[in-house]
Amino acid sequence: MSGAILFLTRWPLYEDERRWENRLAAPELVFDPETDRVTYVCDEGARSGVPADAERVHVVRDFGDLDNVLKVVDAIVREEGPFDHVIGFSEMLLDLAATLRERYGVPGFSPEETSRFCDKTVMKERVSRAGLRVPRWAPCWTEEQVLAAAEEFGYPVIVKPVRGASSQGVREIASAGELRALCAERNLSDLEIEEFVRGEILHVDGVLDAAGKPLFLCTSRYVSTCLDFEVLGAPLGSVFQTDPVVRGRCEDFAVRCLTALGLHSSAFHLELFDTGEELVFLEVGARVPGADVSYVINDVHGVNLFRLWVDVLLGRPVDPPVPDPELSGGWLIIQAPKPLPQKVTAASSLLGHVPYLYRELVPRPGEVLVSRPGAYATLQGGRFLFRGGTQEQIEEAVRQAREQYRLTTEPVP
Repeated sequence: MSGAILFLTRWPLYEDERRWENRLAAPELVFDPETDRVTYVCDEGARSGVPADAERVHVVRDFGDLDNVLKVVDAIVREEGPFDHVIGFSEMLLDLAATLRERYGVPGFSPEETSRFCDKTVMKERVSRAGLRVPRWAPCWTEEQVLAAAEEFGYPVIVKPVRGASSQGVREIASAGELRALCAERNLSDLEIEEFVRGEILHVDGVLDAAGKPLFLCTSRYVSTCLDFEVLGAPLGSVFQTDPVVRGRCEDFAVRCLTALGLHSSAFHLELFDTGEELVFLEVGARVPGADVSYVINDVHGVNLFRLWVDVLLGRPVDPPVPDPELSGGWLIIQAPKPLPQKVTAASSLLGHVPYLYRELVPRPGEVLVSRPGAYATLQGGRFLFRGGTQEQIEEAVRQAREQYRLTTEPVP
């Protein structure tokens, strides 16, 4: 028996069959009704992601209102008894899950352990102490200190929130004047500054067992960057790497970083720079990767990272997946034109026109595209999934999709 589970969720499931986001994390796929007694805590938007026949469902107004959430969960514990596990998939719920574990004496990651994967200064400090290369960095305190750090690192520099995801709030600063302007316009206490590392960005995704050993690993190289997607509107995607030398080098580095951070019994998404001479740690999340990474992994390798993560957390027997290292896949997101909202007037389907493209989410004429900061897995200007070819063929297919896709919109007053 895996016992009583408190499951925190803010992810809806859409009736629109075109949309695949959140479907791999559906409770019907990750939990076992025979052994798992699941109590759901969700916000109103995620009610559609809870099974219709679930008996224990509690809706909170806002997960950001900690006092209210604690009142709700206190009442649940009084009525239903203690929990054996607290699980939340969203990056935005990792801190809350850790707080609840500590409050109710539930095994699992504590707030201190969780901070290693949410606080960018903490994660870099621990990885650096293990002798692994990280960007030179400093917390932001005062304008004078920040300017001194930038002079030491050399311009451009990167200024980013200490906590956050999807490159939200990240700024590339080219000069002392630009940095002074940033210091004048906002509070510095939640920011850090780091050197600009020149190189390609890759990500390693997978799941670690209870001993911190990898059960599954997949290395991908980004098409563009998350920062360019957010700031410049550049298309964003990545392609699975099949070169054994590239994979071995990146995955060995990633596992050493994860060991330094003490990660175990968890999914992860780790980003790194390849400068051509060395690998440099960028950041890591103790969660399943975002955007469409997990869906292409499932469709290419047959591995549901959400289910594998829950299997490990609940102590279920796990047979490590044996993926074909020569199989590649990829994904591409086209951002909607700015400023949002925009109403779609025309969008071109690429299915049947681009090789290895097997699924797309293309907005329909009349649909309105709105701003959802940091939410890659939603209705964008266009989303495309690729599989079935070699790495080089998938890279070429992604390039063709970028060139051929056409989207026209008009501003919404």
